[in-house]
Amino acid sequence: MICKHNRPLLVLHERKTRLTIMTRLASKTAAQTVTAITEILTRLDPSMRRSMTFDNGTEFAKHKLLKDALGLATFFCDAYASWQKGGVENANGRIRRWLPRKTNLDELTDDEIQDIAMSINLTPRKCLGFKSPVEAFLNELGKDIKIRFNANVALRP
Repeated sequence: MICKHNRPLLVLHERKTRLTIMTRLASKTAAQTVTAITEILTRLDPSMRRSMTFDNGTEFAKHKLLKDALGLATFFCDAYASWQKGGVENANGRIRRWLPRKTNLDELTDDEIQDIAMSINLTPRKCLGFKSPVEAFLNELGKDIKIRFNANVALRP
């Protein structure tokens, strides 16, 4: 995802649980992208990182390194077929609510970017049975949690 001054934001989207992971990149090079993806995926449980689908950008040219380092199956969408990666396109649309195209990512801290990701990941989704992506992801890992929000907070005088 690109914002002002072509500063890239890497967005990873888990298909089943809709979990969105974001990190700022220094450049849009293939080496920078594969390094960031490797750093993120090595922190995840191996059962949650079996395959990854990319679009046809040059930033994913070193995808074979992911296969070699993590045993990750990599796939590419057909050219100009954004519907083949609808989940991440939907996630990008949600992110654009906070980060319009004119946003200068250099003015945001990493904590602010992670706050946006957490807001997205804590929002319940109808397609997940009104669970949040965080709840669904942890349930996939065998951790049964329930996030509850105080419904009356906004109604207090």
